[in-house]
Amino acid sequence: MSDHDLPPLMRQYREIKRAYRDAILFFRVGDFYEMFYEDAQEASRLLSIALTSRDKASPDPIPLCGVPYHAATGYIAKLLKAGRTVALCEQVEDPKQAKGLVRREVVRLYTPGTLIDTELLPATESNFLAAVAPASRQPRPPSSRDVRAPAFGLAAFDASTGEFWVAELDGDRADGALRDELARLEPRELLYPGDLPLPMQTLLTEQKGIRFCAKERSWFDLQTARQSLQDLFGVASLDGFGCQGLSLGLEAAGAVIRYVRETQPSGGLGHVRRLLVRRSGGEMHLDGATIRNLELVRPLFESASQRQDTTLLAVLDRTVTTMGSRLLREWILRPLLQSPPILARLDAVEELVREFPSRVSVRASLKSVQDIARLSGRISLGAATPRDLLALKQSAEALPDIGTKLSGFRSSLLQELSRGWDNLTDVRDLIERTILPEAPHSIRDGGIIKDGYHEPLDELRRTCKDGKGWILGLEAKERERTGIESLKVRFNQVFGYYIEVTKANLGRVPADYIRKQTLVNAERFVTPELKELEDRVTGADLKLKALEQELFEQVRQTLALEAQRLQAMGAALAQLDVLTALAETAALNQYVRPEVDEGAVVQISEGRHPVVERLDLPGGFIANDTFLDLEGNRLLIITGPNMAGKSTYLRQVALIVLMAQIGSFVPAKSARIGLVDRIFTRVGASDNLAGGQSTFMVEMTETAQILNCATARSLILLDEIGRGTSTYDGLSIAWAVAEHIQDRSRLGARALFATHYHEMTELARLRDGIKNYTVLVRERDEEVLFLRKIVEGAADRSYGIHVARLAGLPQPVLSRASEVLAQLEQSGNNTQVPPEPITHHPSPIPPLDPSLPPPHPIVEEVRQMDLFSMTPLEALNRLADLQRRLGEGPGK
Repeated sequence: MSDHDLPPLMRQYREIKRAYRDAILFFRVGDFYEMFYEDAQEASRLLSIALTSRDKASPDPIPLCGVPYHAATGYIAKLLKAGRTVALCEQVEDPKQAKGLVRREVVRLYTPGTLIDTELLPATESNFLAAVAPASRQPRPPSSRDVRAPAFGLAAFDASTGEFWVAELDGDRADGALRDELARLEPRELLYPGDLPLPMQTLLTEQKGIRFCAKERSWFDLQTARQSLQDLFGVASLDGFGCQGLSLGLEAAGAVIRYVRETQPSGGLGHVRRLLVRRSGGEMHLDGATIRNLELVRPLFESASQRQDTTLLAVLDRTVTTMGSRLLREWILRPLLQSPPILARLDAVEELVREFPSRVSVRASLKSVQDIARLSGRISLGAATPRDLLALKQSAEALPDIGTKLSGFRSSLLQELSRGWDNLTDVRDLIERTILPEAPHSIRDGGIIKDGYHEPLDELRRTCKDGKGWILGLEAKERERTGIESLKVRFNQVFGYYIEVTKANLGRVPADYIRKQTLVNAERFVTPELKELEDRVTGADLKLKALEQELFEQVRQTLALEAQRLQAMGAALAQLDVLTALAETAALNQYVRPEVDEGAVVQISEGRHPVVERLDLPGGFIANDTFLDLEGNRLLIITGPNMAGKSTYLRQVALIVLMAQIGSFVPAKSARIGLVDRIFTRVGASDNLAGGQSTFMVEMTETAQILNCATARSLILLDEIGRGTSTYDGLSIAWAVAEHIQDRSRLGARALFATHYHEMTELARLRDGIKNYTVLVRERDEEVLFLRKIVEGAADRSYGIHVARLAGLPQPVLSRASEVLAQLEQSGNNTQVPPEPITHHPSPIPPLDPSLPPPHPIVEEVRQMDLFSMTPLEALNRLADLQRRLGEGPGK
């Protein structure tokens, strides 16, 4: 059917839909948002709502579905989660005033990366729109500042707060750096040139949870981007933002600006005050595997049944504002690399731990602070509601008290926050003078502005009130005139004001009554006097609402001029919230302040895993020591059975280092942390079958990335390298990887290497800088007790059959496995120690004393103990006593 043959409403729909072909169009009709044609078919499936049709009697009915306008937010959220965009088309004139078809316009395009609505945003996570600008296929000449030209430009924009930053990634491993940055950023939408080669598109689109938007190369034009940014900030040069020498980063930023302007009718950039340039060197670079394996912000296995509090973020997040929670998440994903800012954070946390009453008081005041960062964004974009302004006033009312308490602290970081404090008194006073405390959410409903603020508004209110009083007086007058005691004067949205008379009294209706509507038991009438009063009241009411909206817009625009101050205070409050939260966590969990320096030593006494120690473990959590340096303790090979705690130990060392470098206290008796530039993990088994990668291939790929990207200042955690292939292949690879890490001429990094290849313990005899550690085990007959204590020495068994018994394997299988194991051990078919390796550096490392180091003293004492005659608690207490008495542990 051509548009010419359609009814006027559908012609209007088709015309608007042409401009929003890629979005589902929510078309306002009365109290519903309706969808037609293919939009209706798709929305009914995604939203699980009924699909019907318009003009059912027609030979070609139009598919139709709809949702109530007051419930639209929930449906929009479902469509966004499904990766779709939604164009919201509103009636932009009053149907009562319209001459013919009501005018409609798209007032908002909802896309996952441009949301500013509280109901649609994750409160404790940023919501980024990102763009990637790869270098062209022709090599670019190096810039005057850089030795190498960048390989990628990256821009990220959070529409809800106005945060906007760019970065450039260069070097031979820029692909991996980009992948890792996207893992930290977790953007909701990603823009990129659609003409990219397939391998590069695969690199981008392998990221999960992102809506990908391929755009024409012209979107990434450098000159257009530079001009757009200069226009946005009203400057003649971007050098003031530190953009000298940038190219691809600016191209990506230009694509972001164009996308926001094309998708948001209001422009969507009014709250952006600066462009931040993020450069490497100030933050620890964490790759996606490390973020995932250490469970920093998300559980390793996310599901409805899986506990969601098993992350480092869940342990540390005692923030009381959503701004603080978002900032803490960023700190965890971007640890610091320089000791001065780390020490400044630690000083602040230490003071807040020590000053318990002041900390409690500050946190109590912070609880009344709302999300100023996002409120400021909605105010600047003209989307703030009366309730938003009241939330801002509530927040501003708490600021003087917080500022006074903050001024009493002495640490440099807290003093810096105090010096820049702004009570926002004028902001609070403006809202106090203008907005009614009970103002509604929508500005269309009236009842927003206080009496006494604007005299013409007060006059209109009096007119409306008096007019309604006249109408109520008319009811009493008509009852007396007609003698009908049940006569009523009423109002509804369809018919306006009317006089209702029951059918039993119709014979007493005066001649000047004009019939308006017939009901089953009554008739409704109007009179010339009632019509005149109605016109007067309705006209005043419309003028009243229009004037209130105009005054509210003026207040909102005035507040928008203070956006920079609001953003600054939002950032200060978030930082204060994070520091007090870290102090609260440290006090409650008995964390200690770590020593952080530029040295190479990582020494942890009685370290604990911050997440695992919170679980209900039999006997409680067993603390362990760690000593790493760049000399004799570079590589610790850790052997021991499954379920004995090797992986937990590896992860806890990494988490303690990371916590120290974000400025947090750590779960230990004491800790000295020599700064690490990166943390790498290869823990656990996973595959990527969709990408054609087996479990072993994923393991090797991640190991290759570690060996290619790590430096001598990195911390490496390896768990069971080589297990995905044959025993000889796996042992050979594990052996060679360990040598590569240990060898100073190649890497020489600090590393923890957990393995079931007991032959690997021979490396401690053949190479310097390698030490053997194992997990204590006590066994009697077929009983095995895992003590979860790491001591110096090497394991000679893995106890795999015991673990299989615990897992529930059938007894015949266990018995047969024991027989086969005995035969293999007797026949000597178990793997042999690889020949001594050929060294590739000019000066081979001389072998150490061929005998392995003597067992740790605690081993001999434990062997003499009958732990099985004790309760678990007695056994653990006995071990703790031995540890305290002997004062022995790894590295001591």
